[in-house]
Amino acid sequence: MLTRRSLVSALGVTCAAAALPARAQAKPVTLVVANSQWLDALRGKSLWAALQKYQQVAPHVTLQQEAIPSADFNDKITTELGAGQGPDIALMQEGLFFSLADAGFLVPLDKAAEGIALNVTNEQGVFKGKRLGVAWQRAPYALIYNKKLVEAAGVAIPRDIDGLIAAARAIQDKTGAVGFSSRHQMADFSGWFMDFQNWAYGYGTNWVDGQGKLTLNTPEAVAAVAAFKKVYDASIVPIGDDMPTQRIRFKQRQIGLSIDNSGGTLNIASGGPLAAGDVGAAALPFPQPGAYQQIFVGISRHSKNQNEALAFLSWLLGREGQQALREASGPDTLATDVPLTDAFRAANPWADTFAALALKARSTLIPGYETKTPSIMRLVMEAVEKVIVAGVAPKTALDEAQKQALARF
Repeated sequence: MLTRRSLVSALGVTCAAAALPARAQAKPVTLVVANSQWLDALRGKSLWAALQKYQQVAPHVTLQQEAIPSADFNDKITTELGAGQGPDIALMQEGLFFSLADAGFLVPLDKAAEGIALNVTNEQGVFKGKRLGVAWQRAPYALIYNKKLVEAAGVAIPRDIDGLIAAARAIQDKTGAVGFSSRHQMADFSGWFMDFQNWAYGYGTNWVDGQGKLTLNTPEAVAAVAAFKKVYDASIVPIGDDMPTQRIRFKQRQIGLSIDNSGGTLNIASGGPLAAGDVGAAALPFPQPGAYQQIFVGISRHSKNQNEALAFLSWLLGREGQQALREASGPDTLATDVPLTDAFRAANPWADTFAALALKARSTLIPGYETKTPSIMRLVMEAVEKVIVAGVAPKTALDEAQKQALARF
């Protein structure tokens, strides 16, 4: 006998009503969806258009954006939910996800995920035995470059820091473009600490030992900070520019090399004077693999429309929703194994590099200290700032960070 579930599967559509409580009536509902990406040029519009396809399935549901700048997102969402307000659905970096989960602000998503073949990007969405988050996107990092600037400078793609500095200087000398872009300011702390994990992991840093004790001043961490200072001092980074400005300059063909994640690279390669085919990507110039950024989807405990939010999420995780998101997300890894489209891969030959790097990349969160990672990494990044700005020795700065961390955590 053909069951409803098998019929839905045969049609290739995840029906929210099959997994969730039936609605008595399809009354008009508005779901507020918070995400910093709504402010991204081009990609934000594409992602939102993907979600809007849900109205073909549930015309009574209106999706409404809450667009918050990434630098303000954590504080604003935490404040709103702490006051019993805020969006129905939040798309958040995994650090914020763990904080909200720990505070009890998120509802279980088991009904929405029922029957869905979730991949490994969802593993950390389970908090204390409950699935409180599912993956929106996972974005690994790579060394990206402007092919034409690299060719004009006559340099090879760098595989280590000395090669990076040499290539960046050649690009500057022969083309007049900026050699290398990188976050480097405490004013951009939340993005900087995640970017810096690539340097830390790249030199073998773990931040904890085998017993789970914090170890912020290991030789590996010292080497990572020293390498960052070497690049900072090489006069190849546009000191003072925030990352949005640097990405715009890269898009305008004014920067040769950068370390960025797949989402940022998609922004750079979309809708500007730099053609997507002129963007290249390679492994990071470090001895070991780097990090990824992870965004989770969560539903607020304060939402008055939890069942509708779960129904929407069930659609998003299903075949139709994932395919719509794939077309808008480009190279990012999604909650299910939806492959890159042939058309996207042909237009963006750099995308396959990110897909390969995602398999070995690590979370930006410190194991065992997920909810405390931002506070711990603030100590680390303050130490890095002392090194690059005030000239403090890397070991001295990290020794102080270690002392403070052990006293506080």
